[in-house]
Amino acid sequence: MTEAAEGLAKRATGIRGLDQMTRGGLPAAGGTLILGRPASGKTVLAMQILAQAIARGEGAIFVSFEESRRQVLRDAASFSWWHHLHDEQRFELIDARPAPGSRVSGEFDLEGLLAAIGFCVERTGAHWLVFDGIDQLLRRQQDALMAADQIHGLSNWCEERDLSLILTGKLSEHSLAPTHLEGIEFLLPSVFILSTTLVSNQLSRRFRIAKYRGSAHTTDEVAMLLDDDGVHFPYAIRPTAAAGPAPNERISTGIRRLDEVLEGGFYRGSTSLISGQPGTAKTTLSGSVAAAAAARGERTLFISFDEQQATVVRNLASVGISLGEPIASGLIQFHAREAWNGLIEAHYHALQQLIDGFEPDCLIIDPISALLKADGADSAQVAIERVLSTTRARGITTLLTSLGTQIDPTSEATLSHASTLADTWLVLGYNVRGGERNRSLSVVKSRGSAHSDQVRELILARQGIDLAEVYEYGTEVLMGTARMQKESEEAINRRLKRLEDNQRQRALKQRIEQTEAEAERLRLELQAHEEERSAREQSARRHEREVMSRRTPSAKGGDDDQHRTPEQPPPKGAA
Repeated sequence: MTEAAEGLAKRATGIRGLDQMTRGGLPAAGGTLILGRPASGKTVLAMQILAQAIARGEGAIFVSFEESRRQVLRDAASFSWWHHLHDEQRFELIDARPAPGSRVSGEFDLEGLLAAIGFCVERTGAHWLVFDGIDQLLRRQQDALMAADQIHGLSNWCEERDLSLILTGKLSEHSLAPTHLEGIEFLLPSVFILSTTLVSNQLSRRFRIAKYRGSAHTTDEVAMLLDDDGVHFPYAIRPTAAAGPAPNERISTGIRRLDEVLEGGFYRGSTSLISGQPGTAKTTLSGSVAAAAAARGERTLFISFDEQQATVVRNLASVGISLGEPIASGLIQFHAREAWNGLIEAHYHALQQLIDGFEPDCLIIDPISALLKADGADSAQVAIERVLSTTRARGITTLLTSLGTQIDPTSEATLSHASTLADTWLVLGYNVRGGERNRSLSVVKSRGSAHSDQVRELILARQGIDLAEVYEYGTEVLMGTARMQKESEEAINRRLKRLEDNQRQRALKQRIEQTEAEAERLRLELQAHEEERSAREQSARRHEREVMSRRTPSAKGGDDDQHRTPEQPPPKGAA
């Protein structure tokens, strides 16, 4: 039992969403009126609260004004908590139906019934008391004021004994007025309204706290689900944001070049979106991320709204991605769901249960846009946001895939409108040219990353997935056959260029050889000329010496020579 700051004591119901909406539970000493039309879940909600109380060791009493003891227990056996109602020490079920054909004459009161209940309270140590179908009793009271007095007295009786009282009653078929309970809703501190509506021929239940005197509470009308575990309020549970700084760790996508484009991969705990038209390899990239997580020893929850597990495993194996072994080992838990088969809140609740049960490191939903096919799809965006709130609060790395819009296939808008919620957004598309269709990948955004802005060709092969290097030609990025043709053309041009260069090189070498031969000839000619010139010079010097030697007189007749005229010949015998 809890006590609010203003002094209002509360008792937990054990139903998470309900305790959150009521800020701790129902009044610990006071009454709660649950109103609703047939099949809205009034009795189930009341019985589940009692079953949870018994499981905590609290006593409980259920008084039925509509069904027999056997019928009540039979209906409760449909739920997983039914065995708690067989605890005879803590639970008492009273069949308070009026006898068939009985009539009321004059006034009546609850004194006799309360005396029996008081005995059961002492025996079981009860903290809870449920009057189911109180309208069936009060309809026998013709005086509405007297009926209100009976309920007021019952509430005071429970308050004196610290009993949490729950009354269930019917709403009028065509209004929100309670049947045979006029004015009762004003006497009790809290009133819950349960309603039903058909959404695409499926029954949708809603819950609203009409009033909760003395306590803060959720005023929104929220979805209420019934399954084998009883009542659930999926949208009432608000995840708590994780404390601490955002992680800087990068995790691989399983594709080396894609990791390089993203500056190392996705951030751990981030949300990524892959969008594109059918056949652009959204599931294939998701499989690569799952396989990479399994290789790191991390747990991945793979939710498929398109295909069954065997089909996905087979198809991914054709591109070198093996999920069979990690699924068998438990690292990957695969769940296939049909989006059309259920309300949007049912899918959301199922996703939350899978996340709670498996506690994955990575979550893949392929495609999240399939939720638009679910009944009540107008709230699909709310469901997606709530799922991402949970994954971010728990640090789960999330990958969503989504179909692009059908109105404009070239548009990057997505049917799921999840692009604003994603930290990283990859867009897959087709590049159609020359009668060939090639897949392309581009990064629209990746928060916190200096990612590549270029469009790249996505290649699917038996050996795996890869991104081709960017091949630009003018203002275009060529892919597929056009790229191969251009690469072949450039290879031929390079080969011709090499041949031309080789020919030019040979011609230059030949010219060099010719030039060198001419230079050698000229060098030899120059050498011969130098030798001839040298010989002439030597010959001239010899001649000059000879001339000079002839002109020089001997030592004996030197003076006569100096005085001889040129006409006079030298004397005979002069050398």
